Amino acid sequence: MEEPMYCAEQINIPENLGEILKAYSKEVIRQQPENIYEFSARYFAQLDQREDEMQGESVAVTQDSLIGLIAECSDKGGATRGAEDVELGRISEVCVRLGIPPSAVEHALSVLLPPTPDSDTPPPVSWKRLVVALCAQVEGIEDVKGFVRLLLDPQMFGDDTGSISKGDFIQLFNWWSSVDTNITAESKAALFAALAALPSDRLTYADFLDAYREGQ
Repeated sequence: MEEPMYCAEQINIPENLGEILKAYSKEVIRQQPENIYEFSARYFAQLDQREDEMQGESVAVTQDSLIGLIAECSDKGGATRGAEDVELGRISEVCVRLGIPPSAVEHALSVLLPPTPDSDTPPPVSWKRLVVALCAQVEGIEDVKGFVRLLLDPQMFGDDTGSISKGDFIQLFNWWSSVDTNITAESKAALFAALAALPSDRLTYADFLDAYREGQ
């Protein structure tokens, strides 16, 4: 038997109720169903099915999917038209098409984007920064050395010789340091100082290892 309601404090409203009803209302307005009861039953049944699928899906990201994402976003004729900053819905669609789990994308974006509770339109996201955040979910990437090795792969951000310009590396590494909480400001400053002392403007994985050891 249900407990009778005597005061407003007894009412427990789920945190995501507003978001669910808002999305539902938009679909009703967009599709204008003739029978709203049948439409509502199908809508919430499909929503429940998607939730079950997301709970059971793997959140692992493969290197191949990231290589595909880089190729797609670098192509001026691709879905992103070669833009550095991409509308959130568009980049999410590209990720899903490439087999990157939606939950992995959502987790990466939660690291990159500040909360915007008063805005229906989230800001565009740098696809390169999204790739960096997704690297943390690639199987086998357990520390900064693994990240840099992945980063300098010729099919990722490295050139044919597996090197990258110092400027590009510093930008990508700064983004990574916001993901990897084990990187302190002191260790990052020491690494960058060691990199600045290198004679070449380009950086290889061996150069990184030397600079990283020097900064420890």
